[in-house]
Amino acid sequence: MAYYKNLREWLAALEAKGLLVRVAKRINKDTEMHPLVRLQFRGLRERERKGWLFENVTDVSSRTYDMPVALAVMAPSRAVYALGMGVDAPDQIAAKWAAAQTHPIPPRVIDDSSAPCQEMVYEGRALEQAGGAGMLPVPISTPGFDSGPFLSSGHWVTKDVETGEHNFGTYRGQIKSPTRIGLFAFAYQDVSKHWNKARAVGKPLEAAIVIGCTPNLSYCSTARLPGSEYPFAGGIAGEPVELVRCKTVDLLVPAQSEIVIEGIIPTDEVEPEGCFGEFTGYMAQRALDKFMNVTCITRKRDAIFQAFLSQFPPSESSVLRGVGLEGLLYKMLTVDHKMKGILEVVLLDTSGSHGICVVKVDRSACGDPMAPLRVITSMARAIPKILIAVDGDIDARDADAVLWAMSYRVQPQRDSEMRDINIPTGLDFSLAPPSARPEVETAKASAILIDATCKWEYPPTSLPRKEFMERAQGLWRELGLPELQLKNPWFGYNLGSWSEEDQADAERAIRGEHYATGEIRASQRVKLPKNESE
Repeated sequence: MAYYKNLREWLAALEAKGLLVRVAKRINKDTEMHPLVRLQFRGLRERERKGWLFENVTDVSSRTYDMPVALAVMAPSRAVYALGMGVDAPDQIAAKWAAAQTHPIPPRVIDDSSAPCQEMVYEGRALEQAGGAGMLPVPISTPGFDSGPFLSSGHWVTKDVETGEHNFGTYRGQIKSPTRIGLFAFAYQDVSKHWNKARAVGKPLEAAIVIGCTPNLSYCSTARLPGSEYPFAGGIAGEPVELVRCKTVDLLVPAQSEIVIEGIIPTDEVEPEGCFGEFTGYMAQRALDKFMNVTCITRKRDAIFQAFLSQFPPSESSVLRGVGLEGLLYKMLTVDHKMKGILEVVLLDTSGSHGICVVKVDRSACGDPMAPLRVITSMARAIPKILIAVDGDIDARDADAVLWAMSYRVQPQRDSEMRDINIPTGLDFSLAPPSARPEVETAKASAILIDATCKWEYPPTSLPRKEFMERAQGLWRELGLPELQLKNPWFGYNLGSWSEEDQADAERAIRGEHYATGEIRASQRVKLPKNESE
């Protein structure tokens, strides 16, 4: 089956599977929209989360807009992410990511006369009359704390002035005026590298912000891939990404995009940016950073504005960031380093899919469970600071299961290591207080590596055997009790340290013959020596 052609085909696919909520009621983008969708991330199970399409949008000034807003449509859950990757289930995502990285497909440039993203063009006087960025229904993500509307799903396109290689990365963009948009990016991110190279030769940096594209592009923009993202997006789709040249800057953008904002980023001045709610669960502080002067906005005639729901985890961005980076790490361990016994790499949602990494291993195949953790800490940037290896019987996505493994399969002095690492993120306030943000780049960061695997055979888990739990499920349904969401482990299983005698006792018990076991134990009594005080 051909990949989704554009955002609206993707929305149709979600709706066909019951994964899209259409809201016809008038909704305020500044005070109601994000809080409404936030509720599903605070109050529903992951599998119940959906994408949202707001068809009647207003703002705090009662202004209405000629375009709907799609929110949390790319990754409200891993099941939706799997659909966007073109696979049947979440457990197939990592393999699809590895295939896309090892078999990229270069993009194809088309003639601008046929580019849907340029059906309407606003530049010069027309841009001013249309209100510039004000024509777009950009929501406020964290009402009551954010300093204004921010582009949360803005895919910034820039290119290396030395090589011409394009970057397609997601960075937040603060709407500061009709023709000025703030940009927040760390020094190690590609857009900052491009900015520094342009600054070194005394030139401003051309940029374009793509809004509303197909899932493969959004997934690649958040995955920290090496080189240009376009070929990897083609690898996911199984076909080239169609690109078109911008109207006022020399950049190539996806032709099927809903909206493209073109502009110039000065390299001789910066200005305060923020505050904005971030993926760590805290507000990012105001700091000096880059900004873009808008030169042109192009769009489809019936454009749909699209935004990510980020901020406090779990969120759409924690799924986007986590699944993409999981695929990158899995490929790095299994393909690049050819490590055996790597079953799964997981970034826990509750850590913003950033702070805690769990690697599920087959200990017999991988040898040293610490080895993959050490490889991950060798990454240049964006390193999780808590890394845990677990056995194959542990649900690596369930923090409760991981904590259980850490509680009874770990001796800290034997099974943990501390390693110095590059700063995982400048948004981590455990590094330095908010007032010391400029100093964070020189702060010392560390990671803890924990081997939470069984070092030898263990007794069975203390749960009823599978057949009894399956029978209990039938009884549960007969009694009309609430639907279950079972967590692993939900039945007992043997971990090696269980004798034939132990099993015989258990079998007699379920036949009602436990007195026979009592007689056997009576025959095995051991006389104790007399108490010396007697």
